Amino acid sequence: MNTPLLGPPSPADGLPSWQKPEKAAAWIFVAGLVGLGVYYWGKILPFLIDIVFNTVKLGIGLGVLFVLILLVTNKRIQTGLWYLGQRIFRTAASIFVNTDPIGIMEDYISNTEKEARNMDAEVGHIEGANELVKRKMAANTAQMKEYLALAASAQRQGEKDSADSYASRAAQLEDYNRRLQPMATTTANVSLVMRQILKAALRQIDNSKFKVNLLKDEYALVKRTSSGMRAAMNILRGDPDKKYFFDLATDRVAEDMAQQLGQIKQAMRYSQEFVKEMDIQNGVMSEKGQHLLDQYQKGEFSAIMNNEPPVPMTAATTRQATDDAYGKLLD
Repeated sequence: MNTPLLGPPSPADGLPSWQKPEKAAAWIFVAGLVGLGVYYWGKILPFLIDIVFNTVKLGIGLGVLFVLILLVTNKRIQTGLWYLGQRIFRTAASIFVNTDPIGIMEDYISNTEKEARNMDAEVGHIEGANELVKRKMAANTAQMKEYLALAASAQRQGEKDSADSYASRAAQLEDYNRRLQPMATTTANVSLVMRQILKAALRQIDNSKFKVNLLKDEYALVKRTSSGMRAAMNILRGDPDKKYFFDLATDRVAEDMAQQLGQIKQAMRYSQEFVKEMDIQNGVMSEKGQHLLDQYQKGEFSAIMNNEPPVPMTAATTRQATDDAYGKLLD
């Protein structure tokens, strides 16, 4: 029976592959593995989920740690964060408080104008109260005259009680007016003083407006001039922050150049030593060659080579050498 040297025997020479016991055992083993995988999948899956989430958390933690290291070590990032925080806090403060100097002065003038309007309204109320007091006193005076006339008429007619009653009412009105007179004088004086204060305040507000407008124009001109001069000074002496990074870059380039120059000098020393050694070797070989050439020209080449005469080779010797060579190949 011819049996191939390589590969499994042909199924045609024996039983079919599905009837062989090793094949059935292999399928049973694979089915068992699948069943175990399905059975333990519920226990393996949480473990795999924990691995994935822990890996994600580890990546996030490493990223945060990397950012913190950058914040601690990188000067550029620290400077940028400093200016960013300063800008954020300044913007937040400007929402609640006016930080512009001109704006602060304009707010003060606006508040002063508001107080002047309130004062004008109060002066109007005081003047109205004074007018009411005057009218009340005039009405009391007229009523008092009427009561006195009635008292005189009753006295002429011999009605003493009525005359006393009208006279008493006239005396009450006179006392009433006497008590109101200081209030009328006070309200008149207060209204006059407040009017004077209001006029002075309005003049001060006008002067403040003039000063603020002048300062506003001067400040705008100074800011424009300062901006131009700042640009010129940045060219002359450089921006402090950028100058700092420029100095760092300059130092880094200088260190790098010094290191490279050191490497170049070291390489030049090695190359000089190598060239010197090669020059010495070439000199020695040149001397030997010149010596050989001189001996060759004198006819002493055979003595120089000092070669032994070749050994004659026979057929047996040749065959033995060939067998030895093949034996070394097989070894």
